[in-house]
Amino acid sequence: MREYKYFFNVKRDAAFTKKQCEFCGGKENCLEGVYFGDNSTESICLSCLDNKKAGVDVPVYVRERIIKDQIPKSDILKYTPPVPWVQYNDWQVCCDDYMQYMGEWQQRDFINNSVDGDGINMLKKILDKDTKEKVDDIKALWDDIGYDTVAYIFKCRACGKITVVCQSY
Repeated sequence: MREYKYFFNVKRDAAFTKKQCEFCGGKENCLEGVYFGDNSTESICLSCLDNKKAGVDVPVYVRERIIKDQIPKSDILKYTPPVPWVQYNDWQVCCDDYMQYMGEWQQRDFINNSVDGDGINMLKKILDKDTKEKVDDIKALWDDIGYDTVAYIFKCRACGKITVVCQSY
């Protein structure tokens, strides 16, 4: 399995399916098509994704977050395995490039990755801007992580900044 610029650990964090690839008929390393955003892909193997037989629909609002070299960077993201989003594609950007998807975190991950063991404070500090504006009660969000709320972690490849996007079922 190859490495992807914008997806840290595909084997661990991608959404795989047992459905055979609709492009080559293969049954190994097939990704769940629902996360491609086009409503027509059911399953595609990593090999066919790498060969650009289909790609992820990168929404305009995500592409517009990039200023310089938007088209080539978005093309790389298009052929990156998709995040298994609960609601919508909200790929994060930092230092004018897409951040690398690091997987989903549970409460213990925030606690273990904080400097002082204060996971709630770490969550609050690294929340993406849109979520921060919507959250009235950080404790309620914290309590829901791992239940109805999924915390998607992104890391900037240039400066190391970590951002979390929370989405609820």
